[in-house]
Amino acid sequence: MNKLSLVAAAALVLSANTALATTILAGPETPLQTIVDNITLAPVLHDSSTNVYTDHIADGGDANWAISGSGGSVSTMIIELAGNATTNTFGIYDSSNPSKSVQLFNGAASTGAQALLSIKLDGSVYVNLVDTGIDFAGNSFGYYLGTGSSKFYSNSTLNGGNDQMVALQGNGVDKIQVGGNAAGTWSKNEYILAWEDVSIPNSDWDYNDLVLIVESVEPVTEPGTVALLGLGLVGLGLARRRKAN
Repeated sequence: MNKLSLVAAAALVLSANTALATTILAGPETPLQTIVDNITLAPVLHDSSTNVYTDHIADGGDANWAISGSGGSVSTMIIELAGNATTNTFGIYDSSNPSKSVQLFNGAASTGAQALLSIKLDGSVYVNLVDTGIDFAGNSFGYYLGTGSSKFYSNSTLNGGNDQMVALQGNGVDKIQVGGNAAGTWSKNEYILAWEDVSIPNSDWDYNDLVLIVESVEPVTEPGTVALLGLGLVGLGLARRRKAN
């Protein structure tokens, strides 16, 4: 591999793995920081140790997800502030085929509402222990917010590059309580997902239209990115071998 090819491969790898922080504004409604503070009980009451403006996962790092718990993943509604909250829907879609989706919450869901998601070995998707009849390619999915006839995806490339969702990972320190559910530690396998339900160029950038927490999940790297990284490493290895010879 010549130097030009090596540089090109390295640039592609860097490009595929480059993620940008998303701008979050306070907005005219209850700010996302206040929403997170309000569910925090300790170490300081109503004062989360998470700064939503700086501690969220950068765009690209929260595109695709997998269930990490052997029993499935529970999603819990925190709040909806959108004007069309009664009609918004929330669910998951197959990472390899976004046209396949499964709804977890409808517009009637309120604070503290929960849904149990599980994906079987054959890819069949279950919600609240019931087979939805929809099969995914495997345990790799994205989250979506449905609003009217439109859908916004956790993978911003499916939104024309607009990052409609930000994800905040628990740090294992804060104790939180949502709705009528018992309080517990916001663990590192739990993520708050906060959405904008209007296309970013026309929105208020406050990411508080639908906010919920998902547990026993983890972000996963897209297969294409892994393959690209592998090609880059192979290129580096070939270059070093030729230099050594």
